[in-house]
Amino acid sequence: MNDIDFLTSFENCSLPWEEWNHSSHVRMAYLSLEKYGNKKGSQAIINGIKKYNNFHSDKKMKIGYHQTITLFWINTVKSRMEKLDSFSKFKINNQDIFDFSFIFDFYEKEVLYSDKAKIEFLNHTKEK
Repeated sequence: MNDIDFLTSFENCSLPWEEWNHSSHVRMAYLSLEKYGNKKGSQAIINGIKKYNNFHSDKKMKIGYHQTITLFWINTVKSRMEKLDSFSKFKINNQDIFDFSFIFDFYEKEVLYSDKAKIEFLNHTKEK
């Protein structure tokens, strides 16, 4: 699926649930930031994830919407965005962030999976 169709399918909640994984989150974040800019893009990501999860509320979710995780990945994608002309080049240049476990270089698991971290953004608990 091309980038335009992918983002459209996410935004209208027609992206198949089985395809909504970590890599899809990163792709959606990149495309939203690219399309809407930092401020509007960040809000589109947050609102979009909540809308998508709500639409698919009958599906089993491992975590659901999580404020710290979402903002961590938004900030990570923002910091890695360069003047690249495509998501595919971004992915080639940033393979490490397509593994969810990258986040554990910055957070202790018990902090990241706390109730507090789910509802409000917590700063990194580890220095990299």
